[in-house]
Amino acid sequence: MSVTIIVSWLSPRGSVVCGCLAAWLVGVLAGSEPASAGEPPATDAPTYSRDVAPILSANCVGCHQTGEIAAANPLTSYGEARAQGAAIKDQVVRRAMPPWPADSARSLKMRNDPELSARDIATIVRWVDSGTPAGNAADLPPPARRGWLHPGGVAPDAVISLREVHMPATGEIPYVQQLVKVPYAHDMWVAAMQVSPGNTALLHHMGITEIALADGVTPDQLDTFAQAARKLGIPQNSLSIQKPAVDDPLQAAHDMFGVYTPGSTFEMYRDGSAKLLKAGGNMYINFNLHYTTTGKPEQGRPQLALWFQPQPPAHQLFRAPAAVDAIIANGRELLTDDPGTKAEGTGVAIPPIPPYAENYELIGMAAYAEPVTIYQLQPHAHMRAKDFKYAVIYPDGREVTLLTVPHYDFHWQLAYDLATPLHLPAGSKLIVTAHYDNSSNNPHLREPGSEDLARNCGPDKLAYFRRENQSWDEMFSPFIQYSRDTLDPRRGAGPGGAAPARPGGLPRLPLVEVVGCLGRGAAGWALEQGSAPAPTSVPSTSVAALAASAALPKDTRHYELLGADAFGPQGHLAQTVAVKGILIPGAGDARINVTSLQAIGRCR
Repeated sequence: MSVTIIVSWLSPRGSVVCGCLAAWLVGVLAGSEPASAGEPPATDAPTYSRDVAPILSANCVGCHQTGEIAAANPLTSYGEARAQGAAIKDQVVRRAMPPWPADSARSLKMRNDPELSARDIATIVRWVDSGTPAGNAADLPPPARRGWLHPGGVAPDAVISLREVHMPATGEIPYVQQLVKVPYAHDMWVAAMQVSPGNTALLHHMGITEIALADGVTPDQLDTFAQAARKLGIPQNSLSIQKPAVDDPLQAAHDMFGVYTPGSTFEMYRDGSAKLLKAGGNMYINFNLHYTTTGKPEQGRPQLALWFQPQPPAHQLFRAPAAVDAIIANGRELLTDDPGTKAEGTGVAIPPIPPYAENYELIGMAAYAEPVTIYQLQPHAHMRAKDFKYAVIYPDGREVTLLTVPHYDFHWQLAYDLATPLHLPAGSKLIVTAHYDNSSNNPHLREPGSEDLARNCGPDKLAYFRRENQSWDEMFSPFIQYSRDTLDPRRGAGPGGAAPARPGGLPRLPLVEVVGCLGRGAAGWALEQGSAPAPTSVPSTSVAALAASAALPKDTRHYELLGADAFGPQGHLAQTVAVKGILIPGAGDARINVTSLQAIGRCR
């Protein structure tokens, strides 16, 4: 089955870029003194046709060709590769190409790791050092696949093409929203998808969700409702004219159906897992597009390709910003009633990054009351972000690093697919740490194009965390793609796209609040004279909640506190603290995987 949907309308909205991707790509291919590399065992000189072209075709040409992100430096022919031979040698020896911002030595193994083998690197080095011989044209591999990248060469079952957009050379352009009616009568299960940006210089990122509009409401009416909401001073979605078609069951957010960021296009889900596209009713695929100006007029037509599978999978996949249930900014736990605009994808107002701040730190976390399986990690931020780290604190207190991205790159934001899906038992906590550089040392703030008329990108400016952020604003969106292990989609999806729990499904652990005297135990931080655990529905806290928690009566209970170091407990030693987190029962003292820790008085 093949369906093509063409959308012929577009609201005139978008955004301004602070940076120049073309300049960055040229810089990446600039030469410098290469390091040494070992030689392969072959005795004759490698040739382009027999030895080098297969390496480039498998690892480089997908980006280094017309219409792709590295089109300025094509590598589709012998002439193009020969002209850039010295730069290719330098880049592969330094492992700058293919780009892989993660530190593989300090991360779990990823199935989409493109790093070249030592043998491939040595082959390229010997080819360049031997004078880049062409070889026999009969030895050339088949041309690299272009367009849709399904590894089996299978054509998409559906292609959604948005209307071609024309953007001016400069100016601030808000986000563009486009809606496409879902044309199916029955729910569809997506086994693979690919987002084609249409113009990689113009489209910075795209978030795709599925929404259900109220009966009788059409996309053309959304702007009218949005204007009414603005006049009332309330959020646009307050009028309940649109709801998520598929809810993220754990993060209280939309399931992010698809995401495009520079460097991330095709994704194929493992056997036994798929994403849900709801059908029937007033369902629409919602495209939220962040366009960027480049200094010259640009145009582009984004597309979304979908490959379906006929049967429900064993595991329904969800994608949402994780580790945002509680956030610590530069050592201070943020309260839900702190003043200010809630940062996109979070429930708190994140303070802006001060001018010239070199190492602004955010720590976000989410504790899981039930078991989950993580398949993919995708940190997302803007030009001031400099590093990300994902880690897990298990119910037994072990901490394991999942992903380290020591040099986060605004221009190259990958989704990292775990080679082996990670099963987290109930009571585990995901913790994500990111740092931001708003100083003159940040090269992205010095790129051509960053000096816009308002100088929003300058290090002397505050960098805000808002909604529909421009490139000079910041974001903290540590996405994960996961399945909820207590669900079985093969029994049919329930309301909002959530599948029902299996009979005899794994139990949930309670989210609780306790108070007590903070101390040190044999295994780390502990709570003495602890109160009986009180159920709570919110992992973070507020001023009002802290006032209420002070009234909880203390008891003689002892709790081991897991993952408390992120809250800077050293300053609260021997103080009465209010703690929230997942309660993990045990044969002896109970453990709490902490999501909030606030001092409320002296110990008595």
